[in-house]
Amino acid sequence: MKEITRIHLAKTPFSVEVDAKKSLEKYLNLIQKNMHAEPEAMREIEARMVELLAERGVSKDGVIGNDDVLAVQKQMGEPRDFSDDASEAIDEIEDKDIDDKPARQLMRDPDNAIIGGVCAGVAAYFNINPLWVRLIAIISPFMTFGTAVLIYVVMWLSMPPARTASDKLRMRGEPVTLAALKKAAVDEASAAADGSRVTAIAKVFRYSSGALIFLMTLALLIGLIVGGAFGISAINWLGGLGVQMWAWGLWISLVIGGVAAVVLGMVLARSVFTWTMNRVSMIAMITATIVISMSMAGAGVFGMQAGSEFSYEVQRLMRKMDVKMPDTNGVKSIVIEGSTGSVVRTDSDKLRVEANYVDLPSVKQPTIKARRDGDRLILSVEEECPRTMFFGSCHMFGAPVRFKIYAPADVSINSPTYYDEDELEHSKAEVTKKIFE
Repeated sequence: MKEITRIHLAKTPFSVEVDAKKSLEKYLNLIQKNMHAEPEAMREIEARMVELLAERGVSKDGVIGNDDVLAVQKQMGEPRDFSDDASEAIDEIEDKDIDDKPARQLMRDPDNAIIGGVCAGVAAYFNINPLWVRLIAIISPFMTFGTAVLIYVVMWLSMPPARTASDKLRMRGEPVTLAALKKAAVDEASAAADGSRVTAIAKVFRYSSGALIFLMTLALLIGLIVGGAFGISAINWLGGLGVQMWAWGLWISLVIGGVAAVVLGMVLARSVFTWTMNRVSMIAMITATIVISMSMAGAGVFGMQAGSEFSYEVQRLMRKMDVKMPDTNGVKSIVIEGSTGSVVRTDSDKLRVEANYVDLPSVKQPTIKARRDGDRLILSVEEECPRTMFFGSCHMFGAPVRFKIYAPADVSINSPTYYDEDELEHSKAEVTKKIFE
């Protein structure tokens, strides 16, 4: 029976045999004394010990025995093997390990990261300048039709970050020894001091970018709410038509895509504000991007089908009616109010007006009035449409009433949108003639 006590190595709790604890304390004290190791270096050394213990199957809350302590000392080396002068110790280790380099490990390099540290980690693995890897990462999406972006995201999620000094040494293929850990800790402290001198301009740019993304996302959310209500009113207006089913599919696709876009914007704004990107945020962004892509594809399919179905419904429900006319003797011009029309020139002195309209189930037959005002004939349309939250008229998809006016050549038409069928046919004939000439 052996007595057990509790210790912490690099903030990781372990149970340890009392004899093993004494040996471990003695070992750590010798390291600190002989190498003049700073607290940062000692934390990295303890973190390396935790890794070596995990390799032996002693994880968090596990029991450390004498054999485990001896194995750790053997792998890390004895403090007396190194000189008090750090540069001499480093040179000695580098000379000793030239022919015995440890295997490199592919890891993300968060210290030199621009986005996720993937390119910096790959550059460290192959011992090349990160600039070349980043240039390839920028160019490759255009050559692979976006596949490289997915590969980058997968590598981001699968590659572990090099957080501790031992991780960074293994990433570069350097030996994980006491002297190397000490040098890495000193370099990290120096880099942290340099990093603390971040300019105010960089912070302003970061916060401004985050605020801009947040405001754009907020505008998208408002547009989604208003557009969603607008879409429901439009779909209700199509009640009784076969196109309504496709319209609902289009609305649902757009709403799902809009919600995913809002989520993506919120996560991206948070990441820019905090300048961090954790695994949960990455998964949320990838999921939102996939949902947006799928919803846009669905919206395209439903939209094309809805447009085709609506065109068919309009042709099927098109109706004609003759407009009851007052006395038209002396009429010099015709005014069309709130609608469109076309003109057919005739040799007759009498005016005749034909109205074409779409007989929608949700819209009553329009009332068309023709009245005289001096030498003018005024045509107007009174539509009775269902009032909704956003619609109080029938002009959602263009004016549903179009006039066809049979008039003499001396009668002018005053309307924002009308065309003369004789002139149109003449223009078509001229164009055809020029093409064949």
